[in-house]
Amino acid sequence: MNSNHQVAGSVPVQAEDPRATAGRVLAMVAAHFTTKDPSDALEPHSLLVCVSAEAHKLADRPMFIGTAQMSRAALAEAPEAPEGITRGEFALLLLKAATACGFDWRSDDSEQTRALQAGGHA
Repeated sequence: MNSNHQVAGSVPVQAEDPRATAGRVLAMVAAHFTTKDPSDALEPHSLLVCVSAEAHKLADRPMFIGTAQMSRAALAEAPEAPEGITRGEFALLLLKAATACGFDWRSDDSEQTRALQAGGHA
């Protein structure tokens, strides 16, 4: 989808900063890991699968670049997963990385970040 996508009669939407978008994807993955089996060990493939799924969710919105670009950018910004870390513990590392990318998850009103706020993670 074009980052300058227009709806008839609307002003063009400017694309979000790619690094902030990577942070947004990481925050969405963190929300998923926090709400879905947070005490389970992080499986090696889970980060790849979740980053791809969350990027895909954003790809249909006009202000975001395509899924592959978002996935690559998010994975480049993601921290290394220490062996034996739980999904919930890794979510905290992902939130730090998302913040470092310039994404302010506390001001985001998406379902995923509302779940993080409700879970008390900062």
